[in-house]
Amino acid sequence: MKNRYRWICLLTALVLVIGCWPVTAWAEQAPEAVCTMTDKQGAVQWMLADSNRTTKIQWPGGALTVESETPFSALYVIWDQPPGNWTGQAGETVIAGGQYGFIHEYIPLEAPVTKAVLELPQGALCCDIYAFGEGEIPDWVQQWQPPLEDADLLLLPTHADDEHLFFGGTMPYYAGELGKKVQVAYFTNHWGEPYRPHELLNGLWTVGVRAYPIMSDFVDQYAGSLEEARSLYDEQTAIAWQVEQLRRFKPEVVVGHDVNGEYGHGAHMYNTYTLQQALELSGDPAEYPESAEKWGVWDVPKTYLHLYSENPVVMDWSIPLEAFDGKTAVEMARLGFEKHVSQQTFFKVEDFGPYDCRLFGLYRSTIGPDEAKNDFFEGLTEEDYSDYQPPEPEEQPPVEEPEPQPSQPEIPPEQESSQAGPQHQPQWKSFAWPALGAVVLVFLVLSIFIKRKRGRNP
Repeated sequence: MKNRYRWICLLTALVLVIGCWPVTAWAEQAPEAVCTMTDKQGAVQWMLADSNRTTKIQWPGGALTVESETPFSALYVIWDQPPGNWTGQAGETVIAGGQYGFIHEYIPLEAPVTKAVLELPQGALCCDIYAFGEGEIPDWVQQWQPPLEDADLLLLPTHADDEHLFFGGTMPYYAGELGKKVQVAYFTNHWGEPYRPHELLNGLWTVGVRAYPIMSDFVDQYAGSLEEARSLYDEQTAIAWQVEQLRRFKPEVVVGHDVNGEYGHGAHMYNTYTLQQALELSGDPAEYPESAEKWGVWDVPKTYLHLYSENPVVMDWSIPLEAFDGKTAVEMARLGFEKHVSQQTFFKVEDFGPYDCRLFGLYRSTIGPDEAKNDFFEGLTEEDYSDYQPPEPEEQPPVEEPEPQPSQPEIPPEQESSQAGPQHQPQWKSFAWPALGAVVLVFLVLSIFIKRKRGRNP
């Protein structure tokens, strides 16, 4: 009987503890709706529902109808190239797409519907369309934000995959872990290799970048030297592009390639060569006045180059990151590079050797040299940021002369406590007594129950 009594007490205590334990609400993941997609003639466009980005349709014009037996509250459209502006209607939601040139375009709807009509641009290349019901959208769906209006850090890779290979943990650490505003701008584009822009976006999304990247109009071309690259790209156009990126995003920190092109790639060299010139021109309104008029001017406070030998900086990409469940910055860089499926044969992210992604040098600074040499933002203060707003001086209220008060008789100390109002009690007392009462009540109920059981069993 004693054992049974002990077990009853333990179970009661357990029930009380579980009942008081905070409950975490887990969001239900949005289900993917099975859709039928038909063109204006009523023909089913199965390639848009096969979840295969290598199958695509060059849209002939007119409406595409997306229908599902189950309601959906969001669409996710995968384009082969930026489609241009397009419109649509889904219940009460008027869709305005293509505004920012996204090729992975997420479209939330105001309310669930079973039908949407999309007016896609004639000639646009569309790969896939997904529809999702209510709930938390899966992580693989990329909900891109427009390019930043003002960046903390501007990263300038030459090709898709350079951002992971040579800049290592820069994006996962600063964008993912610290929440810095990181903008990526690629010196060349890969529209001639239609799989690579998708790899590019998948890699950036993996490492925590949420601002949509910039991809220039310069076609990717291999060059074995700086001189060869200078013959492939117009120099004034390239410098103007670099100046525009600096003025548009006004970053406090710029990170660029090795002046020797890492493994000798002339386009890497040329990217940095034109960047070096742009850094000296971007603060002068007389240089490239068109972009100065559009974006204003900006003199970048700090610029780092990969493998630069002067003012060396060694970044620690081995620290576990809470934003990525304890994975390190270099591990996340490797996971980002894995998304570049087409580039896995010859390259890998290395935090050692001649292309060590931890090694940088402070190429240019308007605020002086680094001392700790372990942080791209070392030495920057609020006043160095382009969006800094000096605090407005507080207006001091006029000093009023106090009105004379009639004298009050002093209260003796022994009477003071009795005349004071109710004193503030510690918070624990507000629930300690009810909790104790509940425990006593449970104990009494159990005692009565056990006594009755004993009376029945002599």
